[in-house]
Amino acid sequence: MTATADRDGRWRVCIAGAGAIGTTLATRLAVAGHDVSVVARGATRAAIEADGLTLTDREGTHHARVAAGSADELGPQDAVLICAKATDHATLARAVLPVVGEGTLVVPVVNGIPWWYFEGVPGRHAGSAVEAVDPGGRLKAEMPLDRIIGAVTYVTAERLGPGVARSTNPLRMVVGEIDHTVTDRVEALAAVLRSAGIATEVSARIRDPLWTKVIGNITSNPLSVLTGATLREIYTDPTLSHVARQLLDEALVTAAAHGARMDLDPDAFLAMGASMGDIRTSMLQDYEKGLPLELAAIGDAVAELAELKGLAMPRTRTILDLVRFRAAKSRAEADGPSPRKDVA
Repeated sequence: MTATADRDGRWRVCIAGAGAIGTTLATRLAVAGHDVSVVARGATRAAIEADGLTLTDREGTHHARVAAGSADELGPQDAVLICAKATDHATLARAVLPVVGEGTLVVPVVNGIPWWYFEGVPGRHAGSAVEAVDPGGRLKAEMPLDRIIGAVTYVTAERLGPGVARSTNPLRMVVGEIDHTVTDRVEALAAVLRSAGIATEVSARIRDPLWTKVIGNITSNPLSVLTGATLREIYTDPTLSHVARQLLDEALVTAAAHGARMDLDPDAFLAMGASMGDIRTSMLQDYEKGLPLELAAIGDAVAELAELKGLAMPRTRTILDLVRFRAAKSRAEADGPSPRKDVA
């Protein structure tokens, strides 16, 4: 258990990463009465200190005042939720180490395959690093593995400005110990999240819901960058849904090869994705803003795990290559025109 056992259920929670998801979780937790702080700097810190956090969701508009600053200034916490994009996760994870005290739970909230994937459970690849997201296992070596809680987040949100976010769908999370046990501390964390209006399940096999989320990401995010399509369009347009189904099939085989147990009907999965409506994926939003894309965690890591089992994932790799080409071309165009040669 954490230090919260004698504090009437009020937790000290640090949110590292004040993007769309981080702002959403921080606001809900603060409104629920928890002692929330946000690791932030520069304009984001200034905005949060001046105006607090604002979240508009299905229940209305919420405002909350929270502490903001560097991890060195915030002090030890009961839990730290690392809500950075996968591209920034390693840097931010290291930066929050000062808030990790005795009993602090460290909850990486990240898309795709997490760096801790091969930790905590036996198997042929136990203890290995996932090179696509943690080259050389450096992050794995630095983080306190006994504090890690796995998390799968089903939150669709958009950052409207520093400390301001909007979410139009229900907020849901799944949490679990990475060694596939169920403990008092993970049950307590789930209770805290539920108190903030976040529907939270505890999983005794956190990698199973993780794979479900990974499949959702890999069938939608890269395609959204290539086409500009929303989730509804990806999963209902005959051309795009056909491609999404091919990506789904490859990911399902990979998940099964790594022992995932999922009762996933492909047609029902596509229908569920379509029901999310005209949501623009986070990767599409990043592309349009000229930000780095989470291809390593959402795509490359899955392909890496497939290769470990002798699987090829040719369609997935092709889509990832096309996305990289488009992103690189967009960056080059943003940097300025280059000499062009036309061939008659």
